[in-house]
Amino acid sequence: MKRPYLLATLAAGIPAVANHAHAHGYAGDHLFISTLLIDDPFMADEASLPTFSYLPQPGSDPVPNQYMANFEFDKRITENFGFVINGGYTWLTRPGDKTANGWNNLVVTLKDRVYVNAEHEFVMSVGVQRVFARTGANGSNGAVLDNDDSSSTLPTLYFGKGFGDLPIGILRPLALTGELSYAIADKKLKVDDTGTPINNGISNGWSGGLTLQYSMRYLSSQVKDYGFPAWVNRLTPLVELSWSSPASKPTTDVTEYLWGVGVAYTATDYALTAELLIPGNRNTGSHIGFITQFHLYFDDMFPHSLGKPIVGWF
Repeated sequence: MKRPYLLATLAAGIPAVANHAHAHGYAGDHLFISTLLIDDPFMADEASLPTFSYLPQPGSDPVPNQYMANFEFDKRITENFGFVINGGYTWLTRPGDKTANGWNNLVVTLKDRVYVNAEHEFVMSVGVQRVFARTGANGSNGAVLDNDDSSSTLPTLYFGKGFGDLPIGILRPLALTGELSYAIADKKLKVDDTGTPINNGISNGWSGGLTLQYSMRYLSSQVKDYGFPAWVNRLTPLVELSWSSPASKPTTDVTEYLWGVGVAYTATDYALTAELLIPGNRNTGSHIGFITQFHLYFDDMFPHSLGKPIVGWF
């Protein structure tokens, strides 16, 4: 799956309060915000509407530019198990050329939070992503968009670890999250003697990443209240790294690294996050871009209807 960071979701967050009245994102006292380049380790009732990104692509002048407007809907079936639907629209522009535009392939994920250790602020989830080929546009206005032409299945592991058990107070608001996926292609790529593809298959691939977060909410409620304004205590500065690499031959894919550096603001019913996108190698992009997201928490907005598990409706 190409560019997995653009399929990631911003999940749950809450304002700087000491109680756990909200349903999403907690392991012990630590709130794990949802991140933009990889997925977070929790399952909740929420939506991202929209996630907008801009990243100059690899290439010589004039550099092509990629714009994406994505959406995500997360819904719990039981307390810890649910599904996620990702989609979006892409524009590829280059001065002097026609704009290529179209829908991205649809991605559906089943996800289960399987373990939480509150004392050590640790959480782990497992999931299976399914990328449905030909649900998006493979070409528009004569140009090919970055959609795979073969479906694929991705077993995925998610984890989160808060640093609240460290003896140094100023470090306790830190948290680390990660994601690791292996994409299994339905149709493997075939090439001729010259290395030219002779079918519309793809190779298997690895993808994933890490995030490092610093929770101002945790600092004020669990370490020391420095008297910051309430809006400051709702901030979480963060650094992300996403990565993807081919895992089988033959392949036309390349290894990509992308850094995200920014800050999240989490209120009771919504969150706003913005990051600079910094290419980690020439395969990923040619210049710095950005990504921003508006996120809704249905488990806080509609706790007795849309915001509770489906099995609780009856």
